[in-house]
Amino acid sequence: MAITVRDTKPGAAPIKRNVASLVGGVVIAVGCFALCLLVAAEFTPVTWPVVLGAAALALAIGAWIRIADL
Repeated sequence: MAITVRDTKPGAAPIKRNVASLVGGVVIAVGCFALCLLVAAEFTPVTWPVVLGAAALALAIGAWIRIADL
């Protein structure tokens, strides 16, 4: 299943993205979040700042995977 994104130039064919890149980015982000929390739990008590830092890192890596997979 492809998703139409935008035209590169006026009159050009639209670019198609596969849903797999979105799913891959989400799966990697969830896995990265869990891994960050597990590693952080070994070194420090898991508090809200640690959870928010892990979430920020997971979102950044998930977005990177999503964009890189285009």
